[in-house]
Amino acid sequence: MNIKLIGFIYCAISIILLECNSAIAQENDKSLAFKKNRPQKKYTIFYQPDLSYQIQKQFNLIRDANAGIPLAQHELGLRYLLGEDGLKADTVKGAYWVGKAAEQSITAACYNYGILLINGWGVDWNPYKAFDYFMKAAKDGMAQAQYFFGMLHTDNLIVKKNYLEAYGWIKKAAEQNFQPAIDTKKELEKYLPPGFLRDSSNFAIHIQPDSTVNSETSFSSHVGLVFIDFDAVQDTIQKVEDKQLIEDLFHEFNMRLADSLNLKIGDSSFINIPPDKILELLTYAEYGNSEALTIIGRFYESGTFFEKNSIKASLNYLLASQLSYPKAKFLLLKMLSNDFINDLIYEIKTSKNPEAMFVFYGLWSLGLYNQIIKDEAIKYLNESANQEFLTSMIELGQSYYSGKGTDNKKSITIWERAALTGSVQAKLRLSATNIFDGTFYEPIEKSILNLKSAVEYGSVLAQIALAYAYENGIGVQKNKAEAVKYYRYAAQRGNLTGYTELKRLYDEIRPSEKRFMVN
Repeated sequence: MNIKLIGFIYCAISIILLECNSAIAQENDKSLAFKKNRPQKKYTIFYQPDLSYQIQKQFNLIRDANAGIPLAQHELGLRYLLGEDGLKADTVKGAYWVGKAAEQSITAACYNYGILLINGWGVDWNPYKAFDYFMKAAKDGMAQAQYFFGMLHTDNLIVKKNYLEAYGWIKKAAEQNFQPAIDTKKELEKYLPPGFLRDSSNFAIHIQPDSTVNSETSFSSHVGLVFIDFDAVQDTIQKVEDKQLIEDLFHEFNMRLADSLNLKIGDSSFINIPPDKILELLTYAEYGNSEALTIIGRFYESGTFFEKNSIKASLNYLLASQLSYPKAKFLLLKMLSNDFINDLIYEIKTSKNPEAMFVFYGLWSLGLYNQIIKDEAIKYLNESANQEFLTSMIELGQSYYSGKGTDNKKSITIWERAALTGSVQAKLRLSATNIFDGTFYEPIEKSILNLKSAVEYGSVLAQIALAYAYENGIGVQKNKAEAVKYYRYAAQRGNLTGYTELKRLYDEIRPSEKRFMVN
């Protein structure tokens, strides 16, 4: 399925930049609200005031904030978040003061506090309160807030999906030359009713000018936007181009891979990938990175970097499809034909090709080929696994784990055997099972470390498992905001499990107000 306009994971934000290019704080002595990829601080060449002056300035700011002056409260909050001007970074204090300013309707503070609320940074995670603060800033005319508020109407999480409402707000942001809104507006137009764009009266959204709008003191999201239509049918995609596959690498968890492959936003082909970096792409795929698997399948299908091989191409598409990556399933469907099925049967009959056997089983398991019965499909999987084909061994273990009358012992035995050969995916399955079921295969702390390492390679399984761990406090301190973050990561890649679990967390705290009813 093409990347569409549902399930926008608007808060998978690990890059929040202060537009005035301040340094970003992190960890113990740095704000938790700001993590990676900080912009370089622009050091001034001018005379710096002495310490006594700095202390006096800080004292005055705190005094004014305590006196209830909203601009001082907002500035103090930002300084705590960033750890600037002699204040030790403190996310909780920062969120407190930004919240105080937001309560007094300072536009930038409303937007910033919305960001903190929707990420659970320094405050309890509450996307519904965030919604109201984003709405206030959007109505005040702040482009970033208009854009963000519009996007909240596309994912069916906080409020019911409404493309017309989303378009109206995003159009307002685009009119202020906010580039993400300009780009998204074009995509949204595909979902509007015929003739809607010709009637300008459709965009009569009331905006109240507000003198407190100040883009220099607001956070700005620079994360790539992702929309996933979980309701649409897979085969509605018209075409998957290399450009689309490249765009999907520009998410936080894949940025390192995109950089390593020498890819740039806007590239329309893989021509610039250095051949010696293909091994790194294969490593990401081994960790269960759905985008990497799909690109490898593309290379096998086209004969780029690898010898052309339709069975290997379909195998990689299958693995990515099992992770619910929409584009992979579309590409797999495009490959299916009588000739392709005949080639699989020929390979199985003449050479007992384990890859062909796995593909045959995989097509059946995804409901894409119904000319064989379950017993025959399982037989192919077993025969392939008996040849020590690791992919089939992993899948066989999964079939025992998830089937009726689950047999975790058989799953673990198979995955242990695969892990002894060095299978990264087998080790991940063991660690994830330890989180989900407490199998005590290894110390829980080791499982968490393995999963965190796998997340660096964009493993969808690791994202889901870590989300579960944070939600339930397994091996880590319970943290719903972190659980939300990892479920979002998986969901924004098209993973239905991630989206379903994410929506469940939203539903658990959903207010009874009619406007927040989405079902």
